[in-house]
Amino acid sequence: MSALPPGSAELLPGAAARPQAPAVPLGPGPAEPLWSFLLRPLVLPFALLLGVGGAVVYGVERNDQALRSVLDAQARTQLISDLTQQVAVMENGQRGFVITGQDEFLTPYQEGQASFQAAAYALQDLSVSDGQRTNLAKVQALVGRWQQEAALPEMDARRESLDRAAARVSNGVGREILNEARDVLVLMQSRETIRLSEATQQSQTTLSAVRWISVVGLALGLTLLTVTALRVARTVTRTLRELNDGAQSIARGEYDRRLPPAPVQELSLLGSQFNAMAEAVQDREDQLRRAAHALEQTNTQLERSNRELEQFAYVASHDLQEPLRTIGSYTELLARRYSGQLDERADRYIAFTTAATQRLKTLIQDLLAYSRVRRAERTFAPVDTARLAAQLVEDMQTQIETTGARVTVGPLPTLETNPELLRHALQNLLGNALKFSAPDRAPQVGLTATAEPERWVFHVQDNGIGIAPEYHERIFGVFQRLHGMDEYAGSGIGLAVTRSAAEQLGGELWVDSTPGQGSTFHLALPLIPPTGVVP
Repeated sequence: MSALPPGSAELLPGAAARPQAPAVPLGPGPAEPLWSFLLRPLVLPFALLLGVGGAVVYGVERNDQALRSVLDAQARTQLISDLTQQVAVMENGQRGFVITGQDEFLTPYQEGQASFQAAAYALQDLSVSDGQRTNLAKVQALVGRWQQEAALPEMDARRESLDRAAARVSNGVGREILNEARDVLVLMQSRETIRLSEATQQSQTTLSAVRWISVVGLALGLTLLTVTALRVARTVTRTLRELNDGAQSIARGEYDRRLPPAPVQELSLLGSQFNAMAEAVQDREDQLRRAAHALEQTNTQLERSNRELEQFAYVASHDLQEPLRTIGSYTELLARRYSGQLDERADRYIAFTTAATQRLKTLIQDLLAYSRVRRAERTFAPVDTARLAAQLVEDMQTQIETTGARVTVGPLPTLETNPELLRHALQNLLGNALKFSAPDRAPQVGLTATAEPERWVFHVQDNGIGIAPEYHERIFGVFQRLHGMDEYAGSGIGLAVTRSAAEQLGGELWVDSTPGQGSTFHLALPLIPPTGVVP
């Protein structure tokens, strides 16, 4: 029975015609584009955050300027303090020499003089105003005047006598000059302290303003973003919920359900696509129902045909054996009785007939084995595969001795499976490993097993002629041969029987091979036997 053509009006038995609601497409209408719907509410929060960011950047710049002013004021304060200290060092060194007349007191005086000049030069570079530079010049002039009018004359007098030096000191000129210099330094120190305080206050004010602007701006911006996000999320969630409810209704078969319009163009268009899809699914479901009914009837016919074909193959293979035995027997009688009595051509004809009869016998037996495997009962029992392998090796002992082969069997498990099907599979794999050997070396065949999750994998490895990659799947087909009859005997059905047995056991069969190096066939069987009928 062929499937009904799409669009056919024929209904299945018991199926009622479903009324189809007219399609109501949901066009975008006045809906807003998604990008506008998402970005438009964010304009104000982003503008606010941008303003806060600009204010913060400006405040940080102002604070950097204030910090630089603080650092400069601290440096100038330290230099003024150094000037004051070096004036005292020079005065103490000069007085020590005047009092004691010892030259070692001149060292602090000279060092103080050098340090005073260095600090004065540094302060000159950092001076912040003309008044400060004027005061600094005044201090330098007073210190220079003290040296010229008091310090040096007093030290020269001391070198002559203490009395002359005391007379020079008693006039008080040096003390008055240094006191005037100290007064100027104190004035400079007080003004620099004021500048330092003002710069510190400015930095604190700027930081406080930046802090408040940041906190208030960020709080307001986050509030606006939260409100905007909640609004967008609520709208999108509501729309998606409506779309989801509509889609679930359509999935339940309510194809006349129509989705409401959405405030976003893209979602509204999605709703219209759902509506169009519902109508298309309704039409497709009717077509699939009709096609499924036709396919069910076709499968039923195919199953019946397969059973009949398997039965025919079994009966034909079984019934062909008797006439084939008769043909073979009489051909052998002709060969024995009339061998040498007929001409050479007759003997060759008899030999051809005998060989063809033997090949046909092998083919029928293999076909019967294939049919038996396909029809085998799915009964399972514990099988000691090590014992089974030993029996197979013993049965093949003649072939092993003839080929000079060496067969090794590793540790094998006890497995819940079908013993007859497993025997068929392992027998064919071991037989092929012995048969397809390389002409230049004795066969080396190994049978091992490895445990994997939920299955055992048996490996039959040989050192034979190997198989090219393009034939790795072809060799499992029925009557598939890669070599001529004169090279290797056989019907080309053995691996098909083996794969069919593996499938009946709920497993799989595959091969890894390299031409000229040998092959390894892998037979995977499940730990738990399959239930039901394996196709």
